[in-house]
Amino acid sequence: LPAHGRSAGWASNLPQFARALEYVAARLAAEGHVLRAAIAHSMGGNALAYAAARGLPADRLVLLAPPASPREYTRYFAHVFGLRERTRAAMQRRIESREGILMPQFEPPAVGPRIARPTLIVHDRDDRVNRFADSEAYRDAIPGARLVATQGLGHRRILKEAEVIERVLGFVAG
Repeated sequence: LPAHGRSAGWASNLPQFARALEYVAARLAAEGHVLRAAIAHSMGGNALAYAAARGLPADRLVLLAPPASPREYTRYFAHVFGLRERTRAAMQRRIESREGILMPQFEPPAVGPRIARPTLIVHDRDDRVNRFADSEAYRDAIPGARLVATQGLGHRRILKEAEVIERVLGFVAG
């Protein structure tokens, strides 16, 4: 995603993540490819759920440890970087006004009912970044979604755990 991980750039936000996913899916479709699955972790899961609710043409979705509330996630971000609540709230308002979307539009009750494709959610009960209850909210909001709970992997090790990878691959293979 833009300005995330090893990608170029120094700043990005959740709506830009969603647009990037939509762009990649559109580019693949324009080149004659079928997007069999889309997999995203953490805030990328928010972006993927939002894009899927808007018609992202992926046959299957996998959300790994998604936060249910971008507001709560930005509170975590603010805490990590020592920002005051006033600064966090101003950051959120700036993103919302710049991108033309309110953060609650990314939450499970807003996106879940509009996702009509098989969805797997994997979340560790010991995740200290995003609460396990966040994935329960997605499971409850997305018709037919399945939630797999892990234990002892936390927020990032879930991405490298062989059992999780096998479960995701099995789901994607469908």
